[in-house]
Amino acid sequence: MSKTQDNGSDLLNIPLEEFDAPLFQTLLGYVQQHALRFHMPGHKGGLGFPPEVAEAFRRNVLAIDVTETRGMDNLHLPSGCIKQAQDLAAHTFGADRTFFLTNGTTAGVHAMIMTTCKEGQKIVIPRDAHLSVIGGVILAGLEPVFVYPDVDPEWGVSVGVPTSEYERALSEYPDAKACLITRPNYYGMAGDLAGLVDLCHNHGIPLLVDEAHGPHIHLHEAMPRSALDCGADMVVQSTHKTLGSFTGSSMLHIKGERIHPDRVQRMLAILQSTSPSYLLMASIDITATLMRLRGHDLIEHAIRLSDRARERLSQAPGVRVLSRPVMDKCKLSVSMIELGLAGFELKNRLMDEHNARVELADFENIIAFVTYADTEHDVDALVDAILQVAEEARAERTVNGPSPRKPGDQARFTEHLFAPAERAMLPRRATLAAHELARLSDAPGRVCAEVVAPYPPGIPMLYPGEVIDQSHLEIIREAMSLGAVFRGLATGPDGDLVVTVVKAGKS
Repeated sequence: MSKTQDNGSDLLNIPLEEFDAPLFQTLLGYVQQHALRFHMPGHKGGLGFPPEVAEAFRRNVLAIDVTETRGMDNLHLPSGCIKQAQDLAAHTFGADRTFFLTNGTTAGVHAMIMTTCKEGQKIVIPRDAHLSVIGGVILAGLEPVFVYPDVDPEWGVSVGVPTSEYERALSEYPDAKACLITRPNYYGMAGDLAGLVDLCHNHGIPLLVDEAHGPHIHLHEAMPRSALDCGADMVVQSTHKTLGSFTGSSMLHIKGERIHPDRVQRMLAILQSTSPSYLLMASIDITATLMRLRGHDLIEHAIRLSDRARERLSQAPGVRVLSRPVMDKCKLSVSMIELGLAGFELKNRLMDEHNARVELADFENIIAFVTYADTEHDVDALVDAILQVAEEARAERTVNGPSPRKPGDQARFTEHLFAPAERAMLPRRATLAAHELARLSDAPGRVCAEVVAPYPPGIPMLYPGEVIDQSHLEIIREAMSLGAVFRGLATGPDGDLVVTVVKAGKS
């Protein structure tokens, strides 16, 4: 009996048009749209893979989806090909040790926190941290000490937390066991870390860096210095965001002698699947190898494309393009708020009218990810689309008069997003407490039991254990009316928005 007969080929003979797998069919439909992709992952549909490598991967993708059989090594105790790949990646990105992550950067953030802090201890974290940070705080049972970012007054976005804020926190809480910072942020802001590294090390504690958006910055001198180059102790990077690995694949790096690699390995063994995806690991290996061979030139290509787009857009009346001395040059942030067009509206018009998809929108801005996988043709097409929308917005303004949308909306939202909130209990206690759903309109005064965050960027507005107030509701409703999506909110049976709160009288 032949192999094809033996594996039930007749039973498997289902035509594609009859194979009603909703997610799979939706993905195929997206591919067929041939959209301009200016969102993650950075390989942009495979264009970031070397052609022969991409073809070999496509040809063998099902065959190389394997497990820890002989010769395939083991991610949780690597000694063979996985260890070799991790060691080469460490060399490429400036680390002493590198660990591949198949549960995303979230697993790396959790591992950093659980490696350096024990239950009941304090950790200093920024209010503009990704929601994965509070997840690590909850898992480890820690007390978060918040520090607060500065906000760019023109763009209304975080420019990062100044070192002086960490100085204040460590002065008030000298028993904190680690400091964590996000850098660069979604908008590409990346202040120098040297002073913060010195501050942490002078206090005898490690600096942990969520560098999810910066795996590429080490590779080119025109970029801000990477966290590892600044002397940070642990750094986690989303290799899939701006480089070429598959979504959900990341790297965790350590440097120096403050972090013991064996403890990191033990934490990752708890946090990551015991059946890690070899496809994800292979995509990291391919990406690290490509960066080792051609990284500088490829990032220079991306910078050139982004600079070209920035130059064209900055000449258009009513169009603003974010440009700061120290930032990731490949993040293209654009605003038409002066023309009365909110960022959410601009994002939707680009998608609906020009088949162009960007990564993020807020009250005033959009962000497009430009990577080494992009072409001059595609970047020009995006710019042409933005300019066309701007021209139409100027005409609409002439006919209809000024829009109610105006500069300052994003700054106001950011002020609420980063504002201190009353804490009724620690995050872990609130998360594990008895809980119930409350209508959003009835939520003021209740204790939030889960993270409530606009996503993207995934920065919490409310943390578990914090008291909900009326201002939170107002800004949430306004953002959602424009198209924002919030994690931590749901639609109740009667159609009202509901939020999870600690059950009255329980804890």
